[in-house]
Amino acid sequence: MIRKRKLTGPFILALTLHVLLLSVFMLSFDSKSPVFETGPAPEIIEAMVIDESLIQAEAERLKTQQNKLLESQRQMEEAKRQEDEKLKRQQLVEQQKQMADEKLKAEQSAAEKRKAEETAKQKAEAERVAAEKRKAEETAKQKAAADKLKAEQLAAEKRKAEETAKQKAEAERVAAEKRKADEAAKQKAAAEKVKAEQLAAEKRKAEETAKQKAEAERVAAEKRKAEETAKQKAASEKVKAEQLAAEKRKAEEAAKQKAEAERVAAEKRKAEETAKQKAAADKVKAEQLAAEKRKAEEAAKQKAEAERIAAEKRKADEAAKQKAASEKVKAEQLASEKRKAEEAAKQKAEAERVAAEKRKAEEAAKQKAAAEKVKAEQLAAEKRKAEEAAKQKAEAERVAAEKRKAEEAAKRAAEEKRKAEEAAAEKRRQEELARQKAEAEKREAERLSELARQQAEKLRQEDEARKQAAAAAEEARKQAEAKRQQELSDAKNKAIAEIRNKVERSWIRPVSSQGQLKCTIRVNLLSDGSVMDASVVSSSGDPAFDRSAENAVKKASPLTFPRELYASFKSFTFVFCPGC
Repeated sequence: MIRKRKLTGPFILALTLHVLLLSVFMLSFDSKSPVFETGPAPEIIEAMVIDESLIQAEAERLKTQQNKLLESQRQMEEAKRQEDEKLKRQQLVEQQKQMADEKLKAEQSAAEKRKAEETAKQKAEAERVAAEKRKAEETAKQKAAADKLKAEQLAAEKRKAEETAKQKAEAERVAAEKRKADEAAKQKAAAEKVKAEQLAAEKRKAEETAKQKAEAERVAAEKRKAEETAKQKAASEKVKAEQLAAEKRKAEEAAKQKAEAERVAAEKRKAEETAKQKAAADKVKAEQLAAEKRKAEEAAKQKAEAERIAAEKRKADEAAKQKAASEKVKAEQLASEKRKAEEAAKQKAEAERVAAEKRKAEEAAKQKAAAEKVKAEQLAAEKRKAEEAAKQKAEAERVAAEKRKAEEAAKRAAEEKRKAEEAAAEKRRQEELARQKAEAEKREAERLSELARQQAEKLRQEDEARKQAAAAAEEARKQAEAKRQQELSDAKNKAIAEIRNKVERSWIRPVSSQGQLKCTIRVNLLSDGSVMDASVVSSSGDPAFDRSAENAVKKASPLTFPRELYASFKSFTFVFCPGC
């Protein structure tokens, strides 16, 4: 469009000059050349003489005008030619400028492309590193969560096992205490029943004896009874003391062993569970103590009533005083033992259970002693009655008394043996429980150790797998990069070979060039393959051959190459050796 505007002005000017010259020529010819005018042929022919000088002058004038027109035409053509050259130069400058702009744009585009590729690579690498980091963090979180869950499960299983063992032990202890209480209650009921029967029989016998005995016999009987009672009481108290001492030693030994086992177990249990169990045990023991206390009070009442009846029956003041003193001592002992038991109950829950058993044993011993005392009194009464009624029966009664004593001793020995066996069985059970618990703890520790070892091995394997994967990925990346570089190199070599073949096809051998010649040419290309410049950088020694090689490269433009290799082909060199 710009070119058309530039050509319009000179064209109009030239056209105007031509029209103007043609008009002047026509006017001059009409006014000065009448001989060219034609008209109707007259009938009369007239002759006219024309001066030759005028014709020549007119010819000269016309020639001068023609020369002026030619000169003007030449000037116009020269101006037009100069204008065309100027336009060509401007076009060439614009073309070179456009090519430079295109080259700059291509370089900028290539730089931007390389920069974008580098940025994309960095971004991809950063994303890959971030993804690996996120994956590692996620793996670590999952592993930590799994470890925490396993630890919680193990702790829950351990707590559950401890709770189950504790509940089982508590149930067994309560059942044992219940069995002991039931056994004591049965024994007490049997003793009370025997005592009631004996009291009824003695009452009947005493009533019959009272009718037969005289006052003297009553006094002698009371004296003998008092002496016998004192002896029997001393003997029974000695036996009772020995039995109590033996039972106390056994109870203390069993209590120590049980307390030690329970202390070891209690130290491993949690404080909260221990407090709850202790509170429950205290409550159960308090209820048991209250029941035993009520039973003891009831038994004491029954015993006091029986003693009161016996005292009234015997009417022996000295025996009554001794009995009162004995009851007072026993009451003081009971009170002292009760205070000790209460103090022990405050200090230790297990001591309360031992104290309760001890009180039960003492109460049973007291009841047994009372029964023996009653029996002794009955035996004495019967003995006196037998001596007075029939001396022949004394030996039989003594034998019967010894037999009963032997039976009682056998019963006591059997009871002691049973208690010893129960204590031994309880000890074995506690030892077995402790052994099982130790084995369970050992197995649990081994399991936890094995689990920790497996976890460590798993972590090591995972770390090794990650390292191997990273090494494999790096090796694959290197191989891919090497492969890509090899492919680019192969593509570049192939493209250079194709360019060399195309240049050889476009080459015209100079006449003066002889022999096998070669030169190295540097070629500058545009992105579309157009040759911007081709110059020999290593001459063959033959200038004509070198120029022909440069011309062949320019003639072969545009050259073909992979567009992704433009950076390599923007400026490159190759060896031109036709026929090599």
